[in-house]
Amino acid sequence: MRIQAACVIYGNNLSLLVRSNMKIQGVTESVLSHLRQKIITAELPPDSKLNEIELADLFGVSRPPLREAFRKLENENLILSVPRKGSYVSGVSQEDCMQIYRARVMLECGAIDIIGEQGLDVIEKLEKTLAKEKEFVPPAHPSLEDMPTFFKVMSRFHNTLMECCGNRWIVHFYKQQQSSMARYQIMYLRLPGSRNASQEEHEKVFKLIKANALEEAKKEISQHILKTRDALIDRIGK
Repeated sequence: MRIQAACVIYGNNLSLLVRSNMKIQGVTESVLSHLRQKIITAELPPDSKLNEIELADLFGVSRPPLREAFRKLENENLILSVPRKGSYVSGVSQEDCMQIYRARVMLECGAIDIIGEQGLDVIEKLEKTLAKEKEFVPPAHPSLEDMPTFFKVMSRFHNTLMECCGNRWIVHFYKQQQSSMARYQIMYLRLPGSRNASQEEHEKVFKLIKANALEEAKKEISQHILKTRDALIDRIGK
């Protein structure tokens, strides 16, 4: 009924209206993706003010899709809007890092519990993920452009583990935090030796899950996540 009413009101202009909205949404998603990457890689540093005019010129867009991208990034906790002052990249802090990594421990250990309860066959998926991780050879000195690919490969084990638990709500909650987690994870991947350490620890978790030693797997993944957290807290404090 609503569609029919819209057709009566707009007539032949309805398709133009729909296409116009789709175009705006497409522009917004493109701007959103670029801004998210710039914030996650710290190309736009924490606490920096976002100049709408400069960013609109940089992306070649008008202000409305840029503001819509800002709104979505605020929902991801990557942007903070201050009344009468403007929008800023949200900061990073030791406290924020501690809270995010505590949430990660709870969600990933919960996923391992569910995998054990449901007896899901995740071995093949995790094994393939680890194989791709081993094959990936990052540049000796990753640039800003390299970091998203580097991060995607190194975080795939954790993402696969979450998806394999089969609980769409846990996966949803995990994905909601991914942008905020990514800022800290990329910061960690810049630390010397982090890649090799992560790979070895992923292998240990996988072997324990394969052996159905779930309590040990939870302990190992907790230690892995909290070790990362401690290294980051030390880095942020300097």
